[in-house]
Amino acid sequence: MGMIESIRNRQTLLLTLIGLGMLSFLVPYDAVIALFGNTAGSQNAGVVNGDDVSFLEYRTKVQQRNSLFNYTDNRAAQNEVWNDIVTERLYGDEFSDLGLALTKDEFDDIRYGDYVSPWVSRTFYGGQVTEEQKDNWRQTFSAMYSDPNGRAQYNGYADVITLKRMREKLDGLVKAGLAANTLEGKREFLRGEAKVDFRYVLKQYSAIPDADVEVTDSDISAYYRDHKDESQYAQIAGRDLEYIRVPLTASFEDRQRSEARFAELKTGWMAAEDDGQFLSENGLASDDNELQLLGPALAAESKVAELEAAQVGDVIGPYFEGEFIRLDKVIAKEEVADSTVKCRHILLKTDDINDAAQLAALEARADSLKRRLRAGDAFADLVNKHSEDPGSKATGGEYEFKRGRMVKPFEDFCFNNRVGKIGTAQTNYGLHLIEVLDQQWTAEAITVNRVEQAVEASESTSSDAEQLAMNFAIDNGTTEDFRNAADTLGFAIVEARDLQSSASAITGLANAGEVVGWAYGAEPGDVSNPFRIDGNYVIATLIRIKEAGVPPLENVEEQMRTGAIQDKKAAMYLDLMQGESLEDIAEKAGSRVGVAAGVSLKSPSIQGAGGNPEPDVVGTAYTLDLNA
Repeated sequence: MGMIESIRNRQTLLLTLIGLGMLSFLVPYDAVIALFGNTAGSQNAGVVNGDDVSFLEYRTKVQQRNSLFNYTDNRAAQNEVWNDIVTERLYGDEFSDLGLALTKDEFDDIRYGDYVSPWVSRTFYGGQVTEEQKDNWRQTFSAMYSDPNGRAQYNGYADVITLKRMREKLDGLVKAGLAANTLEGKREFLRGEAKVDFRYVLKQYSAIPDADVEVTDSDISAYYRDHKDESQYAQIAGRDLEYIRVPLTASFEDRQRSEARFAELKTGWMAAEDDGQFLSENGLASDDNELQLLGPALAAESKVAELEAAQVGDVIGPYFEGEFIRLDKVIAKEEVADSTVKCRHILLKTDDINDAAQLAALEARADSLKRRLRAGDAFADLVNKHSEDPGSKATGGEYEFKRGRMVKPFEDFCFNNRVGKIGTAQTNYGLHLIEVLDQQWTAEAITVNRVEQAVEASESTSSDAEQLAMNFAIDNGTTEDFRNAADTLGFAIVEARDLQSSASAITGLANAGEVVGWAYGAEPGDVSNPFRIDGNYVIATLIRIKEAGVPPLENVEEQMRTGAIQDKKAAMYLDLMQGESLEDIAEKAGSRVGVAAGVSLKSPSIQGAGGNPEPDVVGTAYTLDLNA
């Protein structure tokens, strides 16, 4: 069990704890844990084609992939890497056996040639391949390949692109080999065209309350024995665990210290002549400092009354908003359009709006268009000739919208300028030449400079949380002890069921790959070391190992109980459903005779019978003689 098990079992407990305490001042917590073997590298992330995939290999590949593609969502990188590992392990030999290869010419072609592969198109070009982008990537790859320091990065891209292309080729071969023959086509056609009309008597299982049916343990065992091999009960390999969280949150003293610091900042800010300089000097400057509040956004503010009563120059706060502490300085109050605006625009696109040269070229084009408007050219004509927004060309570039519907720079220009104003706004789409046509309704907008910081746990608070988590794991080495201690200390126990080896998230935890890895190396009843995840120390206990195949009775007992109850209800109904005609049977069963018309084998649903497919019933109806 790594460190915790060592501490539990060894007599040198005191010396170990003292040594750990000294070591914690010198190296990170995760590194200390790693020394004792509770590392992802010592466990498996999963098994593919009978071969173990170690966590070390998996994590290393995820880190390498992130360094190449800068994923904004780490889970996306994890899933992508896992899928590629599966491809390598399952199909690597198939690629060679089928003679699949990637020549240099084809490698160049799928990156920036006449045929850019689907995966490269999505990943490198965002699905929009242009000749200019091809040239950019050709130059980028060439520069990487020529630079000794960039060669490793080039090889990383090459490995990924090659694997993706080989999978595309294999998928293409499989797809090309899948074709239906004439007989199969005829059979499928007849399944949809052949129809049957029949009458039936239906008695729902729910008509008899489950409480009225007596089922014994032997009934459940018998049903399990008869049905355990059915696919609907097949068990997928997985793990069940429970965990608690020791939160790494700021203490009352931490919040007091943050409040005192912001109170001091407030005094200096009120006296500052230059807000931007003051915020920069105090490390608080941000592109998001300035914020305009009105309408629903203003009403949602916790300090709305103070904001409305404040004068320009007043500083509100410090105050807490969730896990953040804030100061708001009112810098403007003005009447602005709040309901609806109407405008028209010409979009001038660019590949990179942050490129100064490209932006300067767009601004020059926009200035030229403004001069033509002043000279009397029709705005709609210029839209048709120059705008690169296909969504508004048919309307002469016009849009009418409420707040929150457009990207912020575009929206701000339309709401914050007078009717008739012509100017430009820069967005990720490019440069917009905009004319404000109409504004309806007004409201007071309050513009503030907002400064906020997360109130984080101090070193002392973090140390206390770490010690609490360590003590919990050390003192409670079994599931029973784990549950009792959690109840005593008031920690909520969270259940996570049927965890797959590749899972990166579990119930309540977004980044739980290490916990899952531990679960696949543990035995039922084991208690883990603390993991630092998502601002918490997490301690887990393994409840159950589920192997693929036939499940043990205890894992499916409730499902088997339900099946046994339905069997008993069916036996009761069979006694009722005896008679010379459907009408007799319906009367005995307390039901009625239903009619199913035009039912096909392809769509075996019976109107009035619950809406679920009933292939057995419809199939039986097809085999009966007319009026049988």
